[in-house]
Amino acid sequence: MTSTPVHGRLSDISGTGVSHSDAQWQPIRNHFGLAAFGINAYTARSVGDVIIGEHDHADPDDEKHQELYFVHAGRARFTVAGETFDAPAGTFVSVPDVRTRRSAVAEEANTVILVVGAEAGAAFEVSRAERAELVGAGFAVS
Repeated sequence: MTSTPVHGRLSDISGTGVSHSDAQWQPIRNHFGLAAFGINAYTARSVGDVIIGEHDHADPDDEKHQELYFVHAGRARFTVAGETFDAPAGTFVSVPDVRTRRSAVAEEANTVILVVGAEAGAAFEVSRAERAELVGAGFAVS
């Protein structure tokens, strides 16, 4: 039986590229075997990298995740519902309405954004998109 880690540094979590971001995706939820909510990190290496690709969760086939973003390091430029604003390290960005379009671009090299999400009032399930990204990168899905 594999032991699930109970602590670790972000740099210890293997990452991979994903189609919707220029940043390195680190599947934190999967690494720690969390089943109650989603949490991942994206690390942009260069200024101008798309960290969070423009998206919403309005499609009836999409997961209905409310999302909370936290700029852990660096600085990003977010656009949420057409409003663009600067988000330096330490900034939270909340997007509770699944219909809201959102995106983020790195304004500094090595910008790291943590993303936490889950559907209000529903048991958490790993989305089809996350499952496909994990399998495509060769990660075991937890």
